Amino acid sequence: MRSVSWTSRTGLSARCCGAQHQRCNISTAAAKSMLGFSQDKRPTIRELRNAYFVAAKRCHPDVVNQQQPDEDGEEDNTSFDFRDITIAYEHLLHGDHVEYNPEEADNIVTRNEEEEYRDACKTMLGLSAEIVEESKQNPMFRKWLTGNTDAALHWRSFFAANGGMAQKLRPPAGYLGRGKDAVVRKSDTRRKRGRKTTTTTK
Repeated sequence: MRSVSWTSRTGLSARCCGAQHQRCNISTAAAKSMLGFSQDKRPTIRELRNAYFVAAKRCHPDVVNQQQPDEDGEEDNTSFDFRDITIAYEHLLHGDHVEYNPEEADNIVTRNEEEEYRDACKTMLGLSAEIVEESKQNPMFRKWLTGNTDAALHWRSFFAANGGMAQKLRPPAGYLGRGKDAVVRKSDTRRKRGRKTTTTTK
């Protein structure tokens, strides 16, 4: 397969993609195009999320390897790298380019979706879903993920097939109004339990 550098193809800097939620040098028009939206479309969070999932699955190695040559006998390289569409997704999500509905945001992850994700994390990565979600939010991990090591490629393949870098766990009961892209961390619940224990002992 002919390889095309993702940074040269898109003009994006790999360095800027390591920081959590940092929008790279990509236009809103380009981001919408990558995810299949018309330029006048202002998607809901769910529409953006679903478009990202579809685009991410097209980046999975099994799908890329099945691409058919075009009329000139060249392989089709028009599909974007997983890193490209993640940048597009996060640019639109965090750049005030979506219709934000608090109720939709609070219920964006279904119970079945979460259960499937937990199973996939255990089966493919041997890790709990909570650890994987925390990793998504870690700037150092995200920078490492842009590399071309076998391990980074394996993780990107997992994300391509399982919702990319989008939130995949529902907030625990009692965590309300945490925002459109919040991910509850285990450390939050540990601190809460710690404060409760301290209060009880007093």
